Amino acid sequence: MTESATSPQADRTVQLYRRARRSRDRLARISGAVFDGLWLGLLSRPQMHELDARFYDERIERVDGQAFRYDDDAYNSRGLSDWEEGAVSDHFPAGARVVVTGAGGGREVLALLERGYDVVGYEPHRGLAAAGADFLSRRGHPGRLRTCERDEFPGEVERCSGLVVGWGSYMLIAGRAQRIAFLRAARRRLSQDDPILLSFFAYRQRPRHFAVVAAVANAVRRLRREERVEVGDALAGNFLHCFTRSEIEAELAEGGFRLVDFRLSPYGHAVALAA
Repeated sequence: MTESATSPQADRTVQLYRRARRSRDRLARISGAVFDGLWLGLLSRPQMHELDARFYDERIERVDGQAFRYDDDAYNSRGLSDWEEGAVSDHFPAGARVVVTGAGGGREVLALLERGYDVVGYEPHRGLAAAGADFLSRRGHPGRLRTCERDEFPGEVERCSGLVVGWGSYMLIAGRAQRIAFLRAARRRLSQDDPILLSFFAYRQRPRHFAVVAAVANAVRRLRREERVEVGDALAGNFLHCFTRSEIEAELAEGGFRLVDFRLSPYGHAVALAA
């Protein structure tokens, strides 16, 4: 392949196209953030809960090139991910009594039971909880997955010695105050140095997108006299909050925990111990 000479006019046209393309992409990002902010401003907390329920009614997860629903036996038989396995092996004592919140269809519960832990799971999505309870019962573990209230630590739990906040479910709790209330309720059921595992979408620093989303959402919410959203709140088919390390560490500290492990790869997760 040989290079061909271009005229000054052709060079100017190419540069004009490249600048226009960058401007188009920037405009698309801004309009996407404004769109998300508008709807985040309009949706109430109960409406976001309903959106989340419908999202998980239909959600397809892709793992190793295969598509699964969260209530599929095949998905829930896959066991722990490598990062979950590492966190549990490093920080959870063998045979501990573990509570799994946001337990979905029972994947983490079954995997931990098979490793010798005494596990009970809780899930607020009624369909997933029913499917998970049936899934575990058919594998010889009846009564190991129960329903619970949304965004709250299960009230029926009296004591445990470890907590797994199911894959990504911590970021589905809207509002810092609500998340800290969840952590404080969990801390009351644990003894000093008992572990908690959280997972979430994480960033080293906040993309500008989040600032635009929050500004638009809060302008709408001021008019509606609704609670403010936070920088990091987003809509991606359902509500979620994206975290920085400092935010996770601060929330855990206010909830009564000290951070001992934080990783961004292959999926944002943290382990903390009851202080």
